[in-house]
Order: sequence, then C-alpha cells, then structure tokens
Amino acid sequence: MPRRLFALLAAATLAAPAAHATADGPDAWRVTGVASNDVLNVRVGPGTDYFVIDQLPHDARGVQMGVCVPTVTRDQFFALSPSAQAALNNYTAWCLVEWQGTQRGWVNRSYLTEDME
Repeated sequence: MPRRLFALLAAATLAAPAAHATADGPDAWRVTGVASNDVLNVRVGPGTDYFVIDQLPHDARGVQMGVCVPTVTRDQFFALSPSAQAALNNYTAWCLVEWQGTQRGWVNRSYLTEDME
C-alpha cells in the first residue's frame, strides 16, 4: 500500500471513536511545519476553496482530530483499479479538528503530527 494512503487510512482509523479503552493511537495531535511567526489556517470546509474561520498557533498542542477526508476503507482501496489508487494518493487529506474544547474547523492533515507529550 502506498505510504501516503496508508497514513491517510491510519489517521482516519485512529481518529474514529475507540471501541476499547486499550486502543492504540494518538490521544492528541500538535501543529507542525508552521513558522513561529505564522499560524495554521482553519477553514469551514476541507480545502483551500473554503474561507478561513479560525487559526491555530504554530505551536498548538492537544489538538483533537475528528474525521479526515478523503476516507476509504482498506477493502474499498484494494477494490479500486491501480490508476484510481494512484489518483486517490494525490488528494490532500483534510481533518476536522477541535482545540481547547471547541470544534474549530478543517485543517490540512500534513500540518498535524502526533503530540507525544
């Protein structure tokens, strides 16, 4: 499975509600790859065509991730043709996030990483 899609699937799976208290996965995320004099834009929808509704600081921690799009199951992915699999890998993942107890909106997944602390 291509690395990028596996990361998308893993993020979507980990962001889903846990069925058991022993489920592994990030409890929180942090903003990464944003300059110290910049912010991460939060949008009303999943993509840059949507307007900015909020911002996360470059060093925001404890971000909770909800659903991410595009989302496909493992079975759906492998049912796709090789060209469709490749096309799916070209999409940027966007995730619905909550921070400091408030749902904020959609952010580009590439700016979030596991918050290890």
